[in-house]
Parts: sequence; structure tokens; C-alpha cells
Amino acid sequence: MAPETSATRPAINRSSWVTIRAVDTGPVGLVLPAGGAPLSAEQVEERTRTTLDGNSVSEAIVSRIRRDSAGRMRVEWRVESDQHESARVAYLLDPVASCSYMLVIEAKIATQMSGPESGDLRVGFPAMGRSLPDGKWRTRTESLGTRVIRDIEVEGSRTIRTSEDEPTLTALKEMWLSEILHLTLLVEASGPGWRHTARLQNIDLREPDPNLFVIPGDYAVR
Repeated sequence: MAPETSATRPAINRSSWVTIRAVDTGPVGLVLPAGGAPLSAEQVEERTRTTLDGNSVSEAIVSRIRRDSAGRMRVEWRVESDQHESARVAYLLDPVASCSYMLVIEAKIATQMSGPESGDLRVGFPAMGRSLPDGKWRTRTESLGTRVIRDIEVEGSRTIRTSEDEPTLTALKEMWLSEILHLTLLVEASGPGWRHTARLQNIDLREPDPNLFVIPGDYAVR
């Protein structure tokens, strides 16, 4: 069974559509393109899984998120390769122009992922957690009410998935989101042999530098 993915949803205050799809690598989408809510934040994730030999393996992703008042976004992080090399990359997401780019910063390369001719803005973020075993799963969602995290009022929910074939197998996801700021502040998910957490910190609600949302003139565009 595939992990839960985000649904297609419109960019706030814009006529273009944002298509959210699951990819294998990179940061999850705690912040999505939305007008009228500028911010800068650090996103911290940790994924832990248990290997077949019983060992625990963890990986962390730290990314920098910026969003301006028009809803344009820059998501920047460092990608590690199998050869123990790394590269700084960034998504540029523009719901106003309905286009998105992947920047390879040190190489000064920009690759277009979607453009105005497609009529929508395609955004790729990994899903929370890992795939669940095949079979029938029962899903229950409950409200956790409201609380304040880092001076931001958020509303929580918990989703519990239980295997009908093996009732001891469960998957949980608890998330805390702000409808006003159009972001998810904290997500904690766990399932058979894995755990995944993602949170925002160092949140600044001032307008970011507009130069962060455009491709520099010395980049090669593909």
C-alpha cells in the first residue's frame, strides 16, 4: 500500500492550480505556495527505520524555506549522494507564473519542471513515512484541539491506521497546522519499523529578499 500523499489543491488567492505529487527524496511539504503569508523558516526532519537485521538507521534533512506575499517559494537543502558527495539544490515555485524550477546552486544550473503552457504548477514533495504492508487497513481520524507552538496557534489531528489482517500493526500520524499562515508546524508519523518527524523552527514572518525567488543571470537554464 502506498503512503498517504497530499491532494491536489489551489494556490491561495491565485487562479493557477498547484499539483502536489510524491517523490522519493527531499524535504516534505510543510509549507506550500500560498499568497498573503510571507515567511522564512528552517525545516528539520528525521527519518528512522529498522533494517532486516534489527539495526536502526537514521537520516536527517535540514532545509531553508522562504515564501513571499505573492505565494512564490524557495526550498533549499543539501543533497547527499551515494559517493558521499553533496550538492546544494533549491526548488523555485511560482504560482503566479505557473512555473517551477530546480536549481543546482554550485553548478549554476536551473532545470524547468513545469511552465505556463501546462496551466498548473507541479510541485514534488515526499510523503510522510514509508509504504505500509499490503492488505486491508482501517483508518480513524480524531481532533486534538488547538494549542500554541512557538507562539503560533495551531490545530491538531491524529490519524490511526490499523491492519485488519494483523491488528498489532498500526501507523500513526499526528499533525499541527495553522490555517492562517498556511503551514504545518509539526508532523510526527510512525509505522511498522519506521518513524518520521518534521517540524518548522526559527520562523520569521517578514517579507524575504525578492532576489531569492528568481533565477540568477549567470545560471544555465534547461
